[in-house]
Amino acid sequence: MSEQFKLPQRGFVYWPVGTGDSTTIVIKSGVVMQLDLHHLAKAEGSDDPAWPIVDELVRLLPKKNGKPYLSLFALTHPDEDHILGFKDLLKRVTIGEIWHTPRIFRDWVDDNDLCDDAESFYQEVHRRRKAVLADPDNVKAGDRVRVIGHDDILTEDKYKDFPAERTSHPGDSIWIVDDEDLSACFNAFVHAPFKVDAEDTRNNTSLSLHVRLNDGDGIGEALFFGDREYPTLMQIFETTEDHGDNVQYLAWDVMLSPHHCSKKAMFWQNEGEDQEKSKQDIMDFFEKYRKDGGQIIASANADFTDGDGDLPPHRKARKKYEAIVDAGLFICTHEHPDEDNPKPIVFEVTADGISKRGFAAATGLASVVSVVERSRGTMAPPNQQVGFGRAS
Repeated sequence: MSEQFKLPQRGFVYWPVGTGDSTTIVIKSGVVMQLDLHHLAKAEGSDDPAWPIVDELVRLLPKKNGKPYLSLFALTHPDEDHILGFKDLLKRVTIGEIWHTPRIFRDWVDDNDLCDDAESFYQEVHRRRKAVLADPDNVKAGDRVRVIGHDDILTEDKYKDFPAERTSHPGDSIWIVDDEDLSACFNAFVHAPFKVDAEDTRNNTSLSLHVRLNDGDGIGEALFFGDREYPTLMQIFETTEDHGDNVQYLAWDVMLSPHHCSKKAMFWQNEGEDQEKSKQDIMDFFEKYRKDGGQIIASANADFTDGDGDLPPHRKARKKYEAIVDAGLFICTHEHPDEDNPKPIVFEVTADGISKRGFAAATGLASVVSVVERSRGTMAPPNQQVGFGRAS
């Protein structure tokens, strides 16, 4: 099955890796970004429908000096279903740059309860921090790292001299990847984590990004929230709307459903309420910024349930998402094209815009909702990084 699969020239790939996140973003020829990783050892057996993501990356990535080369690995948060297989990936692939939030340090210092692959990730970014500080003006590929977010840990001695140009905060746009200026074809806008997130649960400190790919006038936009839940999702939309120039970074052709289609994205029990209730305001935000033909991806097995204590994916959440997209445009990674033989879900970005490739008819996603079109102005990213919330 996998030997016939090829990456798009530019676009987004959502892998069938069980209930866990693995998204590959091809920025341009030779420049590939991996957002989260869920490599299942069982996937290496031919009778298992999940794809062995590390093996696939080793096969598909461009080669530099005879070794597979991944320009960027970004981690939303250090839970096992987002980092599984990293140690193996690090051995088999050269990773030019890593993006991470400060949460990896808080977990290491406070509890040291990280899984083996998260510990390996911690050790690697710790090594890269030292390499950057040793020669900040000449950081080589394989040593590059960017810290995204706020945390008091970053004011401590081991990070106080870390170069500001290798940090980012909510409200910043990033178009430098592996020390290459990719502003002509790539922009990653940081929605979160906020400073107030620092001591929240891991899920609610997830790195949250809007990623825009350009091929000339052709554009594809995707939203990634990690495992955030209703309150912190609302914070992203409300804060971004409060900074009107940034609402363009809420528009989406493709949205990865938070926390593998968890109902906690839109069912919540507020203080004073006797049970969890459906929160329509977050669904209104999702729908408001959906572009024409926008599609929602659930990175999960096809076992949607709603029993007490059931883990995602949840049927309640699926129904809510299906209500805001056109028929057939909610897609579970383990239902595409069918449950017995799932294939990666690929969205390719060309000069004509974004379309879904492969096992269903291509779906044009070029139009944008009018509120975003009015606010956007130019498609190019700003000349300078601009942020908000740094002092709050």
